[in-house]
Amino acid sequence: MSSGTQRARVADQLLRDIRAGRYEAGARLPSERQMSEALGVSRPVVREALGMLSSLGLVDVQIGRGAFVTAKDVTVQSQNAQRSLIDVTVVREVLESGALELAARRDPSEVDIEPVRAALAELERCVERGTHATAADHELHRAIVASARSATVLRLWDEHTQEISNVIRISPSGGTMDESTLDRHRTLANGLLTGDAQAALAACHDLHEDYRRFLRDLLD
Repeated sequence: MSSGTQRARVADQLLRDIRAGRYEAGARLPSERQMSEALGVSRPVVREALGMLSSLGLVDVQIGRGAFVTAKDVTVQSQNAQRSLIDVTVVREVLESGALELAARRDPSEVDIEPVRAALAELERCVERGTHATAADHELHRAIVASARSATVLRLWDEHTQEISNVIRISPSGGTMDESTLDRHRTLANGLLTGDAQAALAACHDLHEDYRRFLRDLLD
């Protein structure tokens, strides 16, 4: 089982416990070590799961003190977070697919592909090393948007940087990325690099639909 899958499983279990009333608002969650032993996962996986719930506004992780439940009504908070984050994935897909279509209409010499190539290489290095891929993931998608050389589209993307970063952090690949997810990113980037707009657009849609499916499953 990949670390991303483990992370999602731990986050889901914690959400279930909070919804069931095992931990009320203000309650301190078990330590990373305790959760690691109880759930049979590594402490970094627990740490990433807590980071997911923190990004959702459901827990507050305090260095040296632990993690505390912040949401008074977890069900309502989860529903609000789901709607908000799914909206962000829609905006992100619209901007990214729009940039891909614009790039496809331009002369190849006008498309800025070298940053895309460099960002993909960095993402591949992160996966090979098993290190966090959040920043590299975000940089690749931004490079794809920037490749169309539209200042307006890039400005709109940058205006949503915080929300987009949250979606990436919460997604299964928000910590370390597995090979399957990397392959999807390769298909997306290589479609742009080779001028195969349809392959790039299909990969773009599939990635964002995966994000939306994950959010629905986690927060329903």
